[in-house]
Amino acid sequence: MAEDKINACQVLSQSERVSEFRKDFVCMNDNLHEGLQDHPQVLILYVAMVIFVMVFLKLVTRKPRQTGSGD
Repeated sequence: MAEDKINACQVLSQSERVSEFRKDFVCMNDNLHEGLQDHPQVLILYVAMVIFVMVFLKLVTRKPRQTGSGD
């Protein structure tokens, strides 16, 4: 990210009409976004973990197979 660009956190920090909660929330979001841009492997790991959890839950919650016990 270019150093001369101003982000939403800096804009809201200069405003007196914005609540502290909103400033903190937007600043945390900006920091997270910059962190994901600087370290894309974290995003790849996150997506892989989400897919893993989805597959795991799908396997665990499926109905057991019926066996033909002819009795």
